[in-house]
Amino acid sequence: MDIRKSKVAIAGVAKAVPKYSRTTQEILPLVTQWIAGQEERFQRKVKKIFSNAGVDKRFSIMAPDEVFTATSFEHKNNIYKREAIKLGEDALRSALEKTGWQAQSLDYIITVSCTGIMIPSLDAYLINRLNLRQDITRLPVTEMGCAAGISGILYANDFLKANPGKRAAVIAVESPTATFQLDDFSMANIVSAAIFGDG
Repeated sequence: MDIRKSKVAIAGVAKAVPKYSRTTQEILPLVTQWIAGQEERFQRKVKKIFSNAGVDKRFSIMAPDEVFTATSFEHKNNIYKREAIKLGEDALRSALEKTGWQAQSLDYIITVSCTGIMIPSLDAYLINRLNLRQDITRLPVTEMGCAAGISGILYANDFLKANPGKRAAVIAVESPTATFQLDDFSMANIVSAAIFGDG
């Protein structure tokens, strides 16, 4: 974002996706295996939710069979940390290229994620990897769910209005596959798995 004549505007948008992806048809056999021990009516309902979610292809930070394998929170969170840094870096580099901005020209960096735990947060890694200014203002936004991306943009807007001539970057990285719970057959977990992907 950049500010000119007291007006805040989005200067560029970029995305990054993980290397793994599968179509819904490719994922359905894994879903069938996952819910195999459940009541038959429930199984039909879950398959229908996945089939009718309107999602053609899902991206993932891990191989689909790994998503459906019982592992520890620590194991999946370590994958999340490694991949979140890559995705955040790729997205920010791409956005900087699109705008023609230098990394050192950023004054404010906001990182958004609620699907993993990182200390230090993603912004600290991006500062070092992209050689951002050491005095850049940082704001990690966590635990806000689906509203977090918009909140990050609102925070950037407020910062830029209060600091004319400054520049901000908002980087949102989410990985619902890292938080997918194999032993949770609630509708919340099922719908989340059916509609969300990583990126």
